[in-house]
Amino acid sequence: MNHRNYGLDLLRFVLMFMVCVLHVLGQGGILEALTAGSLRHKVFWLLEISSYCAVDSFAMISGYTAQNRKQRYEKIVSMWFQAFFYSFVLTIFLSLLGIGGGLGIIDIKRSVFLVTFGTFWYFTAFVVLFFAMPLLNKFLFSIDEVQSKRAFLVLIFLFSVMGSFGDPFKSQIGYSAIWLLVLYCIGVLMKRVHVFAQKSSLFLMIVWGCCIFITWFTYIKKGDVFYVSYISPTIVLSGMIMVILFSRLRLNSRIATVVSKLSPYAFGIYLFQSNPVIWNTILKGATAFVVNERLVVGILYVFFFAFLIFISGLFVEMMRSKIDSWLNIPLLSQKIVYVFDKLLLRLFRFFV
Repeated sequence: MNHRNYGLDLLRFVLMFMVCVLHVLGQGGILEALTAGSLRHKVFWLLEISSYCAVDSFAMISGYTAQNRKQRYEKIVSMWFQAFFYSFVLTIFLSLLGIGGGLGIIDIKRSVFLVTFGTFWYFTAFVVLFFAMPLLNKFLFSIDEVQSKRAFLVLIFLFSVMGSFGDPFKSQIGYSAIWLLVLYCIGVLMKRVHVFAQKSSLFLMIVWGCCIFITWFTYIKKGDVFYVSYISPTIVLSGMIMVILFSRLRLNSRIATVVSKLSPYAFGIYLFQSNPVIWNTILKGATAFVVNERLVVGILYVFFFAFLIFISGLFVEMMRSKIDSWLNIPLLSQKIVYVFDKLLLRLFRFFV
């Protein structure tokens, strides 16, 4: 029986589009160019805050759909090749087109040792999460429902509520491996304890809207960025609600088929726009002019540029996937895992 949740496959794409909106507003230069207190300032920040939960939701999905089964380590190797394509191969290609300044020695080091240098922060954090998953699953899938409920609330209190005041556990306002670990655990526990199962979708949408409004209001009226972060309670709650709402969607067979085929490309869209050349040369400050347009036109520009990034990233990722198949990267990844497994076992003899 197929238990795949196509609503969550669709959510991955929605979230990635929201990430594109965040980058158009932030790295594109729109938010920086706004005049505080103006109508544009209020509206564009509403767009920003409405999209802010995308990263949290994306990580929660990994936990919500997790199964307590043997880890396939070739997956992380394949993902490294994917990240290497965007950090090195794509940069070389753009340099040949005259875009960017090419690769220096330091750039090459960062492109090859992309985890060590944190070239893509989310991928770097995910590597830690990936290797921690077997241990986390051992615990998360073994505790009873009462313990699961306690763990769920404790994690939110420690890392979201307390973290918003002083970040005592060094989650770096969400840009860290530890925050990804927490979100993964929250996702698993959400599924195990049936979070919001008794709440209607309408009620959840109202709560989601309230979370966005509270976050927006505290920033606009008080200039308070307390709630504007990945670890903010309102952002975490809105991220949870999006996972629950989309998990309830029932797509028709045609849409489900298309979504399931395209869903694996979602992460590549993030890597595409985070490529150093695209991020620092093409995207940086590119959309700041939008603040001088009429408000409605400016909003349309934001969605247009977000869609342009999204569709460009999707196209490049589909091409990269074909190259992966031609080079038989999945088989190569399996062989690399086999060799490393043997080496690690030999290395461990030192500790015996």
